[in-house]
Amino acid sequence: MGKKSVQTIRRAIKAKKLKCRKRKTPQGFNYLVSLTSLYELYNMRIEEPVIAAEPKAEAKVKKDVKTEINKVVSEDDDSNVTITTEDFREFTRTLETLVHQHSEERQNFLRLVNTLQEKIFVMENQLNLLKSPAKKWYQLWK
Repeated sequence: MGKKSVQTIRRAIKAKKLKCRKRKTPQGFNYLVSLTSLYELYNMRIEEPVIAAEPKAEAKVKKDVKTEINKVVSEDDDSNVTITTEDFREFTRTLETLVHQHSEERQNFLRLVNTLQEKIFVMENQLNLLKSPAKKWYQLWK
């Protein structure tokens, strides 16, 4: 599939050359572009059918890795590149390890953020206590 820059796609959406749907998010809008209109606009042919998201993340990672390996092999058609099943399994294990490490680092980061939020809350309370009271500490009578 030919690569198009993000700006090119944005211009085509703005010019209403591409069919898309807008989905509101807290950060703004996401644009869901129709693949058929994309293929028609840029005269691309459909190389492989689009498959709905797989229920398991592991299966998706394995599929993506297999696709990347096929791309590498097809780009280097001149040389004899062979990838064994064991190479693929080792690569998959490495990816699973990286995903696991990322998950642990994310949990540690979230714990750190929660701790910092608690400390900020305590400091705000202490700051409020240090503010001068609205009433004076003494009163006058008549």
